[in-house]
Amino acid sequence: MPRTLDHFKEEFPRTWTAYEQLRNACDTEGPLDRKVAELIKIGISTALEHEGGLIAHVSQARKAGATEKEIEHAILVATGLAGFPAVLQASELARDYLEAQAD
Repeated sequence: MPRTLDHFKEEFPRTWTAYEQLRNACDTEGPLDRKVAELIKIGISTALEHEGGLIAHVSQARKAGATEKEIEHAILVATGLAGFPAVLQASELARDYLEAQAD
């Protein structure tokens, strides 16, 4: 994913800048703090089965102060919308990522 993202940024710099501005505006426009916004993004990434997004938002959630239990709960909350297989996959990906970061 990072290589693809780097390529996109190089090929479409104005589009990337516009996307970043929109994303940042959406993240800061309302009352949710950064940690809560990242936990929501974890749930969305789980529901969409988007591995790259999941790992990116687990990382950002940790930087924003989310605990492993909060991250696990954000994944679990997606069960009703995403289905159990997606939640199991996301749980495993998040756990593997968090364990690798702890080493």
